Amino acid sequence: MTDTISVDVADGVATLTLRRPRVLNALDSHTHRAIAAAFEELEHDERVGAIVIAAEGRAFCSGSDLREIGQLAGRAEQEYVELDFRTKNRIATCPKPVVAAIQGYCVGGGLELALACDLRVAATDAIFSMPEVSLGSLPGSGGLQRLPQVVGVGIAKEWILTGRRVPAEEAHLRGLVNRLVEPDRLQEAARELASELAAKSPLALRLAKVALTPEPLADRGLVAAFQMLAGDATHSQPSYSSATRRFSEAAVPATVSPQQ
Repeated sequence: MTDTISVDVADGVATLTLRRPRVLNALDSHTHRAIAAAFEELEHDERVGAIVIAAEGRAFCSGSDLREIGQLAGRAEQEYVELDFRTKNRIATCPKPVVAAIQGYCVGGGLELALACDLRVAATDAIFSMPEVSLGSLPGSGGLQRLPQVVGVGIAKEWILTGRRVPAEEAHLRGLVNRLVEPDRLQEAARELASELAAKSPLALRLAKVALTPEPLADRGLVAAFQMLAGDATHSQPSYSSATRRFSEAAVPATVSPQQ
């Protein structure tokens, strides 16, 4: 356990919980590193057959925390984008199945966190969005690549290019959400699905995941380099800062950004 996440293991299922509800579980560098370290341990923990990523409060994850990234520029900002990209990749390439339990805001980098998971269980109050293009930026940690694989290129283009908010029912209809439940059943439903997976052969699960994604994104590959440079280029535009500020003030607390 750290001050930003907690990890509990019971009956073959590990639950990693984001614990920053005051900023809608926005991610900072400390949280990224804590998540990566937790996954490193859970991958080798023989008690764990499946993992649930959950969150405290009224949001799953609202993106990156402006208190940190709003102060970054140049190489420091590029390093944050690299760190964010690696975190999502660490989850996506985990040999054990990972289930996201989503409530409330699942925005920008929060949606990319959910996409890095294998399956997604959502409450009926969940709201999904990738608003980066509308703010003059791009999804920076795998969303451009993973969303089309889940919902199809046409739907992904619409959601990414318009940046509109997608309600839980539509996300379920399009295949982004695997199971849709009432908010008071979210944690139970996610654990039930994870328990079902944990009861299966670990080797069969691992091989199935590899076969389903035979060419995973590389931490230092072409896509990662593009995202780093694209973030640097778009975030340097004057319009980006003003658009992000307006978005944050209108939609979520001012300390939260949907970027990365």
